[in-house]
Amino acid sequence: MIANLVGRMAMRPAASAIVIALLSGCLYPARAQTSSKKRVEAFAKLPDWTGIWELDAFVGQADGQQFSAEGQRKLKEYAAAMRPSFIPEYQAKYNEIRKKVEAAIAADPDHPPVTHEPLCAPPPFPATSTPGMYQWRVTPEETTFISTVGAVRHIYTDGRSHPPNDELWPTLMGDSIGHWEGDTLVVDTIATRKRFYMGELSGFFVPASDQLHFTERIRMVDHDRMQIDYTVEDPLALTKPIHTTITHTRVTDFNRMVEETDCEQNERDPVVDGRFRTVVH
Repeated sequence: MIANLVGRMAMRPAASAIVIALLSGCLYPARAQTSSKKRVEAFAKLPDWTGIWELDAFVGQADGQQFSAEGQRKLKEYAAAMRPSFIPEYQAKYNEIRKKVEAAIAADPDHPPVTHEPLCAPPPFPATSTPGMYQWRVTPEETTFISTVGAVRHIYTDGRSHPPNDELWPTLMGDSIGHWEGDTLVVDTIATRKRFYMGELSGFFVPASDQLHFTERIRMVDHDRMQIDYTVEDPLALTKPIHTTITHTRVTDFNRMVEETDCEQNERDPVVDGRFRTVVH
């Protein structure tokens, strides 16, 4: 029957087009159903990371508040664990930047120098170690990090590799690809902006090389805790890799995402001659 149909189609191009369209319409729903079924099965294998999360050091705190003693302790532990061990060339760069920041603070302690992005700007990679709350959107193709302070990060889990070197350039979040090992998301990130953020003093960035490379293992250890194991490598700038683990806690006193981007503070504390100045209205 099909052979006869094909033969007649070859003799009648117009009829052929109509029959092909009809056959395509009949076959498409079957393909769509199969695709939908496979997608549902793929979702079923993924962990449930729904909810709102924040770094455990910030639990119970809000913008402008002082950290609790426990929060300060955790922040100091994180800062110590993430401190880079630079080769002499990059250690000299770090020393120079630190010296300038210390001198600027000593010259005018009431108006700290501007050493980081404006408060309205999204925080750079990894962003999960900065103040603010965030959500994870987990799908078979990618996991998306969405922060209340304006950071959005895409971690592709569809099997792709990083782009070739001639198509890479530094971006705020870098290029992240990942895969699942059970309920753990293993992430490989390159092409971030070449720098380390040092949270000491008023916070400042130290240059790194274009070999800066991050590996993360992200998993929800229980209903209320998310854990991220970081490994940071830079063979041109570091004498050894950095290894650290940070923990995030589920936010239980909010039932929706909130807007925390504090653009008004840029107006209240404008930058004048490289320093924050408080304006009293």
